[in-house]
Amino acid sequence: MIRRNKFRPRPGRLALAGAVLLFLVAPQLPAPGHLADPALRRELEESRALLCGIYDVSPEACAAPVDIVIAAPGAGPPPGWGGLPPYAAGAADPGAGRVVIFPERCGRYPFGSPAQTLRHELSHVLLRRSLGFAAPRWFDEGLAMRVSGEWGASDEMFSALALHAVARGRWDLAKVDRDFAGGEGQVRRSYALAKAFVRDLFPSNADLKGFLVEARAQGSVDRAFLRRFGRSPDDLFRAWAKNLPWWGEWVVWLSQPVVLWGVVTVLFVTAFLAALRRRRRKYEALPD
Repeated sequence: MIRRNKFRPRPGRLALAGAVLLFLVAPQLPAPGHLADPALRRELEESRALLCGIYDVSPEACAAPVDIVIAAPGAGPPPGWGGLPPYAAGAADPGAGRVVIFPERCGRYPFGSPAQTLRHELSHVLLRRSLGFAAPRWFDEGLAMRVSGEWGASDEMFSALALHAVARGRWDLAKVDRDFAGGEGQVRRSYALAKAFVRDLFPSNADLKGFLVEARAQGSVDRAFLRRFGRSPDDLFRAWAKNLPWWGEWVVWLSQPVVLWGVVTVLFVTAFLAALRRRRRKYEALPD
């Protein structure tokens, strides 16, 4: 006689038990928008509060979640982030409210520390939520550079590499936007120009906030420029370019490889001759 067990586990109960067991033994992954690094969590909250105030973001839009992904070292782009250039330390999808950071790529201009990169990318998301529409690329990137931190000499150097062409009218905002999709050198130059232009247009946070309120009311950044400055962004850019330092062309000339190698050669020869003179003096000072 076969005795049957009175307890018959149901498939549903087995599935539930398996799910509970998997939850208990599986590593707990951070939920979207959650950062495991305490320093980055603090930067996220501080940057969110700062940018929402500057960009005049509504409390509801400011509090909406931001999906932040920290890419693993050595790994490729996470799912949904294909097509990014290999040097990009961060990227944002403002419409979807998501950000990706590659910590191992941080540090080089225009991407600073992971915290600085996070603030830069968060700027794109919160600017979109403030305006309700996508801003021109040069304006969006210029603001992100403005709020993410000062670079000082690096800003000036990369701006100077374009000064001679910009001041002669061979550069416009459309080219700045196109160069954001170019090579690494073109990208750095566009970041520097966009930041310098936006920084000079809006020297204070109050100026910027007032402009964004106007842009939201007009439904257009270009129309807000006409109302605020009486000129289009391109006209303002050309007028701004005429006041750029005259030494921009000299900086470009001095930065050419031939000139740099020439300077290195002169320094080497000078050091070599100085060493020969020192040896000769020591030799002459020896007793006969």
